[in-house]
Amino acid sequence: MSQPRTRIEIWSDIACPWCYIGKKHLDEALAAWSERHPDAASPRVSWHAFQLNPTMPADGMDRGAYLQSKF
Repeated sequence: MSQPRTRIEIWSDIACPWCYIGKKHLDEALAAWSERHPDAASPRVSWHAFQLNPTMPADGMDRGAYLQSKF
């Protein structure tokens, strides 16, 4: 009887440096897991978009004005 496939869901913003670091760590963990469990199905990773600032105008804004309004 086969084991159910593990599902990993991730919400990430491509502009976020911490998200990039997290993805690299996930890649390393998945590679290590696959080496230790060669006969098991790899976990399924589902990526979802997350915007750090969804109200940012498409053209951007002045950095000083942005920081003043945010903080």
